[in-house]
Amino acid sequence: MMQAAINYGRVLYELSISQTAIEEAALALKTVPELKRALSSPVIPMGSKHKVIERVFPKEMITFLKVIVERRDMNLADDIFEAYRTRVAEEEGVLEASLYYVTEPEEAQLQEIKAMLCKKYEKKDIRLRLIEDPGLIGGFIIRVGDVETDWSLKGRLRQLEQKIMRR
Repeated sequence: MMQAAINYGRVLYELSISQTAIEEAALALKTVPELKRALSSPVIPMGSKHKVIERVFPKEMITFLKVIVERRDMNLADDIFEAYRTRVAEEEGVLEASLYYVTEPEEAQLQEIKAMLCKKYEKKDIRLRLIEDPGLIGGFIIRVGDVETDWSLKGRLRQLEQKIMRR
């Protein structure tokens, strides 16, 4: 994630805008891609973009979105909202992690993984993002920040290959 998006996410968090207004804005931009394209377009006049923002988005979000549009950073919107959510999770003692899998784990397995991560990172809860990755062949990978734990078949084969190459 780009540093600019992280900085915007931090600012958005510190503005004390309601989480509902922020998520409404994020949802509008995600579900109507034409809206983000129009607000990013160098062809559309700034005044027109401001009018669209005033009509479409929650009142609390208008100033923030106008600043992003004026700085030509609307293309970072998804990353900005993700950085905001990460900041909220940090403040609430929730750890964000990604689980890459071939076969989606059952609920009991997910609970075990969450419990293990809570204990390891001393957090109250885990927000686990599930991402299907058939390239793993089997097993799974857990990524927390820049720490990766690889229990995939692909990873095991790579380790075996490295052992053989060292002999």
